[in-house]
Amino acid sequence: ISLPRSVALPSGFDLGFGVLTGLLFLTNFWVYQRSIVFNGLSLSVGVMRIAMIVPVVLALVLFRESLSAWNIAGIGLGIAAFGLKANLRELRNLLWIIGLFVISGLTDASLKLFKEFGSGGESVFIYIVFTSAFVFTLLTIIGMRISIPCKSILLGCGLGIPNRLSTVFFLKGLDSIPATLAYPIVAVCIVLLSIISDMVIWKKKATLRDVALWILLIISLVLLNI
Repeated sequence: ISLPRSVALPSGFDLGFGVLTGLLFLTNFWVYQRSIVFNGLSLSVGVMRIAMIVPVVLALVLFRESLSAWNIAGIGLGIAAFGLKANLRELRNLLWIIGLFVISGLTDASLKLFKEFGSGGESVFIYIVFTSAFVFTLLTIIGMRISIPCKSILLGCGLGIPNRLSTVFFLKGLDSIPATLAYPIVAVCIVLLSIISDMVIWKKKATLRDVALWILLIISLVLLNI
């Protein structure tokens, strides 16, 4: 990750909050991974998406953003769809599910908090977030003497590119779209695209449950854009 030479030094808030956000990013990934081990993939993914309600409520209460009745209905349908995707029979450890919900919600909310309280230097903030996450990860690897194969390093670098770009685009999106709409729209689109990729790339056959989920998500997306 590099920065233009003309970029000013970060403020104290940007630096501290960027490091904290980097730690949240890393913690969220780790909790998500552990939740998959204990509770399965579908339940963990569903809970992560439902956690978007945390930054939405934050935007409503703290920043006085608003929602129309159509938007509220869209969020409700989205949450219902995420719940349908989650398989409650996979629940083995409630503590990891609660932790995943809280950490995911706080991680998502950190971007809105920066937009409101930060200096506005998004490129510097993103640089701090991902650099600090890298440093925390490296210290963990060294401290625990974890052996990492080259394939995992290459895959991690590859996944880091869309991860960073998604953060960049989302911060840009918050300039023109209220957080109360931005978070649920992104959450719904992620699940929609995951369903499409399952069918197109991995040739997964759609079940009636998948069709119902897809319909709910599309209606939710339409309502969120009214």
